[in-house]
Amino acid sequence: MNYFKEANNFYNRKDYINALSLYQKSVEVKQNEAASFYNWAVCLIKLKSYKKAIPLLKKALILKHDSRYFFNLAYCYTMLKDKRKALIYFNKAWSLNNDDKDCEKAINMIIKSYKKDTI
Repeated sequence: MNYFKEANNFYNRKDYINALSLYQKSVEVKQNEAASFYNWAVCLIKLKSYKKAIPLLKKALILKHDSRYFFNLAYCYTMLKDKRKALIYFNKAWSLNNDDKDCEKAINMIIKSYKKDTI
């Protein structure tokens, strides 16, 4: 069975709960491992489980450096109010894809918030 493909089908139907277990099985059998970790984490992000998504994104990053992986890791830290880590990972994402306007915008927003904090 192609767990990754089945998980994507559930994900595309916004059925993140069912997609989670299939992405986990996909990782276990090493099907599209980096993408499986990443997509598993994105499901958790959609379910607002940011702390649970972080280790999965870090595992995906060990396998593949992708700007989207760094971006979503930064997003998790933003949602957890950790501006320092968010800024680090947004910068890593932007260094891999400096055409990403959302990433640039996020970096600028965090920098502005730091400036407000010092005034």
